[in-house]
Amino acid sequence: MWWLLSHLCTCLGRDKAANLLPEEESGGGVDYGYAVAKNERARMEDAIDIREDVAGFRLFAVYDGHAGSAAVMLAKENLPRILGRYLQDAADVEGAIKAAFQAADEEVMQALLENKATADMADLQTSSGTVACLGLLKNKEMWIANLGDCRAVVSNDGTAAAISCDHAPEKNAAEAERLKNAGVSVEAGYVDEHVAVSRALGNVRLHSGIKVNGITNEPEVFRVAIDDAVDFIMIGSDGIWDALKEQFALTHARKALRTTAKTEDAAVSILQNAGRVSKADNAAVVVIVFKFPEPLPKRPAVQRKSLTALQESAA
Repeated sequence: MWWLLSHLCTCLGRDKAANLLPEEESGGGVDYGYAVAKNERARMEDAIDIREDVAGFRLFAVYDGHAGSAAVMLAKENLPRILGRYLQDAADVEGAIKAAFQAADEEVMQALLENKATADMADLQTSSGTVACLGLLKNKEMWIANLGDCRAVVSNDGTAAAISCDHAPEKNAAEAERLKNAGVSVEAGYVDEHVAVSRALGNVRLHSGIKVNGITNEPEVFRVAIDDAVDFIMIGSDGIWDALKEQFALTHARKALRTTAKTEDAAVSILQNAGRVSKADNAAVVVIVFKFPEPLPKRPAVQRKSLTALQESAA
């Protein structure tokens, strides 16, 4: 995504930002793989986070910061902890997730306002912000929480289907209508002249301490039953989905899994194919695998003959 503002909050330190947001990295485990790349952007603002135990759930998250990396680092640090608190023994998982996002946003905004005093931000009106899309896996179901324009996509027996919807007025008619009904201006895709998404953490006005008008911290939450049809779920930033069709990304992830059976290779394949189309934005993707495709059949060995043998057989 291209953002109107581009200030890096120096209160957290540029070195720390580099450590927490690697410019290029890939990895994974037995059933998940991830990959990130800065590409041609001046700095890295995308992030992946994997937590094995958040109140009994496994967490797979993709963040995409804007107007600096401060908000994405704060969210990555605080949101899992707050989710754990709200999800502990929660009967209403969706309600707990939404409450956790609200509480996390309050902490992120407070930290951004406190950091304003020690940073050279006098010329800025608005702090950084971040969108987030995360999956919470427990037993045979995954809860997808999406805030902004990252996206979760499921592969059902080789067919791609988007789980979440992007929260940006130019991509989502319902979000455009919500902003219109609230009297919030949208100019050239920018909400209240500042932010190119309509849901995010952060984005607080530094002089008033109030969130940018129209930007909400409430995610949309979806429950996905993990049945025998589900191959894998892909969660990626817009640096992936602005470049690739969902089915195209699925095809390359599936091909990598069939060829090497390595989850990391599936994520790297998606990232590399997105980069072949465009490297204008940061990109991040995580692939959570539930069913590995059958490996490609081995070609029968071809018996090689020497030139002498071929000449003798021809004679």
